[in-house]
Amino acid sequence: MRDVKERIDEVNDRITDGLQSMKEQLREYVWDTIGSLKNKLAGKDDALEAMVIVLKEEIDELKRELKIFKAAVGNGMLASKPKQQTMDVPKPKAFKRARSASEVDNFFCAMEQ
Repeated sequence: MRDVKERIDEVNDRITDGLQSMKEQLREYVWDTIGSLKNKLAGKDDALEAMVIVLKEEIDELKRELKIFKAAVGNGMLASKPKQQTMDVPKPKAFKRARSASEVDNFFCAMEQ
């Protein structure tokens, strides 16, 4: 019986040692994984920070351009359409209801021009 008890204690010690070893290995694996993920996230954080800086610079440039455009519109430099020039068109003489063919021809000729 003593042999059996010693063997049980021996197996129990082996199981305890094995579990302790597995626990240490698992802890090491978790810390390694966390360290790796931390490095990856730090790299992505740097990339995002660089993108934010570039976007801020673009926003500042767009704001400057907007100020220029607002000033140009305020000064009337940018018109939506060019001003039309008025032309003096000679008005035809009034038809005097003459029954002469030459008068009618003259009237129509003046209208066409």
